Amino acid sequence: MWLYYIYDLLTAPGVAMHELGHAFFCLTAGVRVYKVKLFQFGKTAGYVEHEEPDNFFQGFLISIGPLIVNTLFTLFAFAKFHFTVDDWRPWVWLYFGVAVGLHAIPSDGDDKALLALANRRVFKNPLVILGYPFILILYIGFILKKLHIDWLLVFVLFWLGNIYLKK
Repeated sequence: MWLYYIYDLLTAPGVAMHELGHAFFCLTAGVRVYKVKLFQFGKTAGYVEHEEPDNFFQGFLISIGPLIVNTLFTLFAFAKFHFTVDDWRPWVWLYFGVAVGLHAIPSDGDDKALLALANRRVFKNPLVILGYPFILILYIGFILKKLHIDWLLVFVLFWLGNIYLKK
């Protein structure tokens, strides 16, 4: 049980960045934010309370905000890393890259909120049907995260950031 607390504590910057991704896209989409909790111990590591989006596109942006923000930050952090023993700063970039990258995949709550929004909007705008495959992809991502495939995502981002963005 205490291993979960250590993991949560070590990856807390990723949770904070995840929630800031939601908050940023709320503000970008014009959706009012009521409360932001960047980190806490427990089942829900963080959350953003906001008003109901006016349309499906706003809800979609808010749901995938962490995927965009965390992925971009992780790529940047890994691009700053280089193996050295005489300087500690690259290792800090590696740590933040891993911690943030592990929380790039939208959570179950993000998926459920987007699905509920789509179900409420589908009769008002039948084009919302086009969003269901994306919701399915988000659900698959969450299921794979439960199988710790998020570590594979971090490895791929490390490879992309450290090999291709460094040049």
